[in-house]
Amino acid sequence: MEEILKETGLTNSEIKVYLALLRKGPLTKTPLIKESKISSSKVYEVINKLISKGLVSVVIKNDVKHFDAASPLKIKEYLEIKKNKIIIAEDKVNKILPELINIKNTKVISPEISVFYGWEGLGSVYQTELGTIKKNSKVYVIGASTGKNLEMTKIFFTKYGRIAFSKNLDTYVIFNINAREYAKSIEKNIGKMYKKRFLFNYTPTEITIANDTTIINILREEPIVIRIINRETAQSFITYFKAIWKIAKK
Repeated sequence: MEEILKETGLTNSEIKVYLALLRKGPLTKTPLIKESKISSSKVYEVINKLISKGLVSVVIKNDVKHFDAASPLKIKEYLEIKKNKIIIAEDKVNKILPELINIKNTKVISPEISVFYGWEGLGSVYQTELGTIKKNSKVYVIGASTGKNLEMTKIFFTKYGRIAFSKNLDTYVIFNINAREYAKSIEKNIGKMYKKRFLFNYTPTEITIANDTTIINILREEPIVIRIINRETAQSFITYFKAIWKIAKK
């Protein structure tokens, strides 16, 4: 019971006082200290917190304070209030997110290079990029392949391909020439067609360029990901992409 109450956000001391009052209340200070095993110096602080949460009431009889537990239904009401506050806070955060992201983006002056490991690391990079990229932006991919782990590669790029198409990103992909069936499979799973061509025989390293970000994926069993945030680097790779797009096969 105590563990469940703790999950509502109540502290151990608050739980002890509330349960003591629920079982034995109403109680004055001294019996409450004995029943809850809370120190005398702390008991009023705990009671005041419970009163502010609507879980304890106080009545003065003959100039003596008597404390009692509110109905357990008040706990549900307390959670509803917390839930509403979270919803309001989330709405406020959503309104300032673009400003916060802009602060983060404008702070980057010199090239920012980060290395990530594993599928979770790769997911973190794509989630960040797809979360900040504007709708209808252009995305370029060089050397798309099945990687060393076909199953995970397919699951991963199906998931993030759907997100990309949901934002109407104008995506150009140069696949490895031996990845035609893989490309068809991904497109079937997503339900959309990439603007694609085929060139390289096999390259386990894939390069994605979006806005000022270049993502270099070494698609091993557990990927290694290098992310470079720098406009000049991104523009250089886009120029490279456009040059090889012209000679790639449809």
